[in-house]
Amino acid sequence: MDLEILPAEFFVLLGPSGCGKTTLLRSIAGLEQPTNGEIWLGEQRIDQMPPYRRRVNTVFQAYALFPYLTVRQNIAFGLEMEGKKPRSPEVTSRVDEMLELVGLTDFGSRKPGQLSGGQQQRVALARALAKNPDVLLLDEPLSALDLKLRREMQTELKRIQVESGITFVFVTHDQEEAMSMGDRIAVFNRGRIAQLGEPRELYGSPANRFVAEFIGEMNFLTVSAQPGGVRTADGAHLHDGLLSEPVTGSAPVTIGIRPEHLRVAEGGELSGEVVASQFIGTDLRLCVSIGPTESVWARVDAGYHGPSAVGSELSLTPDPGKAQVVRS
Repeated sequence: MDLEILPAEFFVLLGPSGCGKTTLLRSIAGLEQPTNGEIWLGEQRIDQMPPYRRRVNTVFQAYALFPYLTVRQNIAFGLEMEGKKPRSPEVTSRVDEMLELVGLTDFGSRKPGQLSGGQQQRVALARALAKNPDVLLLDEPLSALDLKLRREMQTELKRIQVESGITFVFVTHDQEEAMSMGDRIAVFNRGRIAQLGEPRELYGSPANRFVAEFIGEMNFLTVSAQPGGVRTADGAHLHDGLLSEPVTGSAPVTIGIRPEHLRVAEGGELSGEVVASQFIGTDLRLCVSIGPTESVWARVDAGYHGPSAVGSELSLTPDPGKAQVVRS
C-alpha cells in the first residue's frame, strides 16, 4: 500500500478482523518490523528506528494502566521515564493539563480500580498524550465499552483530537465508529486498501462490493440491461431515472440500493410479501420478498402506519438516481 496521513487529521483504518489494519498500526509504532517499504514521519524516516525514539504513542485495546499507581502517577509515568523529576513543576503542570483535557480533574488521586471503563480509557489517553507525540495510535480502544458509553467516548475522542491538534490514527472494525469520528477512512480488505476517502464519499459512492457491504447496509440485485432501464433476475423493471448511471451491454451486472433509499409507493417497481418486520425505535426495517430468489430491506419512518406485518403485500420504489452499479 501507499498511504499518506495528513497533519492534525483523525484518520481511521477500518476493516474486518485479520485484514492488516493492526499490523500497519504496529509497524508505525515500531512493534512490527516491515520486510519491505518505508515509513516516514514528516521529513524523518522511522521504520529503522527503535520504538522509543519515534514521536508516536499508542493506546491499546487493553488500557494497561498500573493498578497500584494513582491516575496522576499513571499519566506522569511516561514523562518520568524521560528523566523528568516526579512532582516537578513541569510534570505537575503537564498532568494537570491532561486531566483537564480528558475531563478527569477531580479524579487524580484515585486508583484505576476505582474508575469506570470509560474513565480508565481517558486515563490511558491522557498518559499517551502527556508526552506530546506527533502521532497518537489507537488500537480499538473503545471495543470493551458498552454501546451508550462507546458513543459518548466517540464524541470525546473527536473533541480531544481537535483540541490537541495531534494526528490520530484509529483502528476499528466498527463502521459506525469510523464514520462518526474519521476525517478520512481507509477501508482494508485482505491486506490492501479497498477504498480511501471521506465518510460521505465511502457511503455514497463505494468503489466496489466489499466497501458497499462493509459501510452501512446495502441491497444487491442482479440486473440485465433492457431498453429504458434494467430488469432484475425475478422480472422487476427499473427505469433509467432510478439508476445512478445507465447500464449497457449484455452481461448481467449488480446494482446496490440502500434500505433508506427505498420508499413505500403504490404500484412501485419492487413488490412482494413482507417476510420480516423489525421495529428499532427511530425506524421500521421491512424485508420484502420481490421474487423467488431475491428480497430487499427497506427502512421507513417509525411513524409509518401502512402494511408492515409479516405476510402483508408491499410495493417499494427506489429514490431517483439511488440505485447504483456496484463493481466487484
